[in-house]
Amino acid sequence: MFNSSRCQDVVVGQWTCSLMVYTTLIYLYVVDGLLIDTGPKRLQRQSSMFFLRNSINQVALSHLHEDHSGMAAWLEHNLQIPIYLHEMAIPEAKERGKYRLYRQLMWGNRPAFTPQPFPEVLTTGKYTFDVIDSPGHTEHHKVFHEKNQGWLFTGDIYVAPKQLVAMYDENMKDTIVSLQKLLRLDFDTVFCAHNGVIENGKAALQKKLDYMLDLQGKVEGLRRQGLTDREIDHKLFPKIPLIAKVSGGEWSSYNIVKTL
Repeated sequence: MFNSSRCQDVVVGQWTCSLMVYTTLIYLYVVDGLLIDTGPKRLQRQSSMFFLRNSINQVALSHLHEDHSGMAAWLEHNLQIPIYLHEMAIPEAKERGKYRLYRQLMWGNRPAFTPQPFPEVLTTGKYTFDVIDSPGHTEHHKVFHEKNQGWLFTGDIYVAPKQLVAMYDENMKDTIVSLQKLLRLDFDTVFCAHNGVIENGKAALQKKLDYMLDLQGKVEGLRRQGLTDREIDHKLFPKIPLIAKVSGGEWSSYNIVKTL
């Protein structure tokens, strides 16, 4: 399923990806020729038409996960445009991605591509975006802030106000620090890679930060009582989400607890 809409001067593309009964939404954004994230390789037929309709001349990747960078090689080959990525993730991008089967089925494999390191500021004909480090979801994660418009493109640093699972390499303490840093910025509208356009974006990020700080307090309190992180996980997250089962534990609530 594909939908296209517009929010102010931002073109919004929305797709659905499913595996068995697990479904997630993908949002891509085009602003004055700048594409923010490329979506997964699995959606090549639909997303390539979206790219060609929207006169893209540069690409900003929030991070290297295959649902955000899977079409980068296609764009590099077919449009010959610059693709920007966190400089520390560039060596990995130059190699074909290797993933567990569920990720291959859900998103498709990411072909190798050759990105460029981000400048401090990304410019288009009309807009200027500050490129901001925001580790947490991954170590090498960026967000993009157009302060004159009050826009914040958040990649996967937000996603939802409450987080029930995390990937094996996420770091919740880093996420807390990144959210605190972002909340000091001047913005109104959040453009999220999986939750779409959030008009009252600062309140949404504050809600997630409050949730994470409250959860951190609970985890620290239970540790002081002598519980292990595994025991804390079972106490705070008694239900095992479907994605944790499908991923063989690559996604889990334990990954939240152990990094708080």
